[in-house]
Amino acid sequence: MSTFVKHQRPRPQGIRLALALGVIWLVLLAIMWFAYRNSEGDGGGIMNFIGRFHILIVHLPIGVIFLAVAMDVLSKLTAFSHLARSLPFVLWIAFLGSIGATLVGYLLMSVEGFAGHAMDMHLYFGLGVVVATFLALFFSLRNQALLSTLAIFASVGASMATGHFGGAMVHEGDYLVEHAPEPLKPLLLAGLKTQSDATASNDSGNGTEEAVEIPLSDRLVYSDFVVPILEGKCNECHNENKIKGKLRMDTHELLLAGADGSDFPTVIPGDADESELIVRVTLPDDHDEFMPPKGDPLTAEEIQLLSLWIKAGAGTDLKIADLGDDSSIEATALIVESGFEGAEEIAGTAIATYESVWDTLSPEEQEERLEEVNDAAAKYHFSIMPISAEDDRLRVNVINAAKDFGDDQLALLEPVADRIVWLDLARSQITDNGLKVVSKMNALERLHLENTSVTDEGITHLGNLTGLEYLNLYNTKVGNGIFTTLAALPNLKKLYVWQTEVDPAEARAFERSVNLEINTGVAPASPAAVEETAADSPKPAPEKKDESTPAATKPTTQPAPAAKKEAKTPEKPAAPAAKKAAPTTPAKKEATAAKKAADTPPEPKAKATPKAKAAKD
Repeated sequence: MSTFVKHQRPRPQGIRLALALGVIWLVLLAIMWFAYRNSEGDGGGIMNFIGRFHILIVHLPIGVIFLAVAMDVLSKLTAFSHLARSLPFVLWIAFLGSIGATLVGYLLMSVEGFAGHAMDMHLYFGLGVVVATFLALFFSLRNQALLSTLAIFASVGASMATGHFGGAMVHEGDYLVEHAPEPLKPLLLAGLKTQSDATASNDSGNGTEEAVEIPLSDRLVYSDFVVPILEGKCNECHNENKIKGKLRMDTHELLLAGADGSDFPTVIPGDADESELIVRVTLPDDHDEFMPPKGDPLTAEEIQLLSLWIKAGAGTDLKIADLGDDSSIEATALIVESGFEGAEEIAGTAIATYESVWDTLSPEEQEERLEEVNDAAAKYHFSIMPISAEDDRLRVNVINAAKDFGDDQLALLEPVADRIVWLDLARSQITDNGLKVVSKMNALERLHLENTSVTDEGITHLGNLTGLEYLNLYNTKVGNGIFTTLAALPNLKKLYVWQTEVDPAEARAFERSVNLEINTGVAPASPAAVEETAADSPKPAPEKKDESTPAATKPTTQPAPAAKKEAKTPEKPAAPAAKKAAPTTPAKKEATAAKKAADTPPEPKAKATPKAKAAKD
């Protein structure tokens, strides 16, 4: 007996119904195209809700099509010849399922504004699945077995291609073939631009190996910084394979061209505030138009660097040095680079690689700047002096002028910002805006902000102070938001957050994730504990005023011995208020303060001088 059998000729049924459904399918596609042809793809609404069911519906016809292949092959055998009678029913399910998947998928594409090469291929092969299943059903009903078999296998091929290009939209183009044998990769990647292709193109054009040796100030902003930022945060939805909102950002020309048909330019060279790129990334994160809608948002440093690039003209030939004279720009670029390269040592060496503006000045210019700041110190009664006789870098203390020392007075320190390593602004009147000046003190190691009104917003300005080792935020208005900024400070070792809105549990978790000691306090601090916290870092002794000496008298070039000793004395951590044996009465407190004042020798003001002049003396 022959293994193969000749099946009985079934009576064709439902051909007209299949044709009618095919016509309805085409009409519905035409209606959706007409309704959304000028849409910007903003999403939202009931249609968006319905469209997202595509990912659920699409799997039904795929499974049924592969079932039809198995049934068609087995039905050729005598033992499974009975499957031929069920094949039209299975093809009906595949046909109806593919119609539903393509209609809902086309709706999703139209509402959410998906486009691009991968999207186009996904669409075309998806439509091909409907056509192939219709033909398989049609020939099966007409008992044309060979043509039906060919159509079934065509529907399988179209389904696989549809899934492949759909995956390229969700993942990178080379996701499917990442671990495939090398001979197969060119075939499976046909027509797709992959991330590795873009990287190779950038490497060949810019010379990655040479870029390492280029000084930071000479690095190209667009290719070395803007492109990696966009690749990491934006291009997943705005590339050649997937164009969300009719916007591509994977080339400079398309980025400046903006979204097709949009009234809001993505980038306006020279005007960062009106550029849609900056507007979208600075919206509240719960806003419907905030970008990116998923994944990690852009950091403050990334936004700052993009804004500076746009303000400078958004050209491809702009260098870091072209973004401005602010000394903090290079430090910001280093933080950004360390973020997308994952090189922690880059941020750790930011101070070492930073070329101080001070070192580029002539001795006369240095002397002039010091004279200017010393005059301001005499006028507003704050202290500025060298760290020690061997180190002419500066420390600033405003304790004697705290009630009147605000943002305007802080700005007077800008001429010597590069030289300041210790800054005590405790109890002063500075605000978040004043910390913009502090951000220019690239060599800063110790910063006291206790008992001031600074908030999380102000702390974001400190993100480039990669040499900062000590930060006191006792009794300020900061909260858990500071940890985002502090995570970028590799040298920070001590942090005081008593009497703040910082959650102790969050502080402990952050402390475990970095090499940092955080003091949150164990109980509400008493006035005595406040004094101990403020005294944690070396401070100049209270100055003994001489009424016979004019206020503008300039300090001597050599600091008092007490200052040198003070600089070398290791700091003692502030003792919690809970460890006090007994409460301090006002009388006892006054007596203690009087005794300390009597035991402390007066310290004359010392005039800060350039290093060259100090060596000469």
